[in-house]
Amino acid sequence: MGVNEHDAMRELIALAAADALDEREQALLAEHLRHCQACIAELDEWRALGRGLRRLPTPQVTPQVFERTRQQMELQLATAKENRLNPWLFGTLVLLSWTLTAASWPVLRILTQGATSWMATDIRGIWTGLLGYMVAGWAIGGVMVIALAVKRAGTGRTA
Repeated sequence: MGVNEHDAMRELIALAAADALDEREQALLAEHLRHCQACIAELDEWRALGRGLRRLPTPQVTPQVFERTRQQMELQLATAKENRLNPWLFGTLVLLSWTLTAASWPVLRILTQGATSWMATDIRGIWTGLLGYMVAGWAIGGVMVIALAVKRAGTGRTA
């Protein structure tokens, strides 16, 4: 067996001591151990270390530490869920702002200029007014989204 094969078998020794090898690896290592006294000694050392570790007492977590850890995990899971929803929420807010702006333009025009305003021949004035109204609505919606994001960032939650 070459040096590289020997090194490969040495990497399996710690896993063998922890019973973490599959059948093929166990068979390869068993074959190697029949001829290599150095690896047998190393496996014995690993097994002794494992037995010593198993004899150590297992630390017990106090109920307070357990509860605090559980609460932190719940908070992190809720924050992660919220972070997945925030882009959709902000996009929906902007889309809603644009939609309400476009939908309310005819109502505003009828209320301010009467129903006959739609028969006006000044198409350029109508489109200019609509464009101005929509830009104002979009700007207000954008400012609202930014204000919400800043408020959420100020409370320690990410937007």
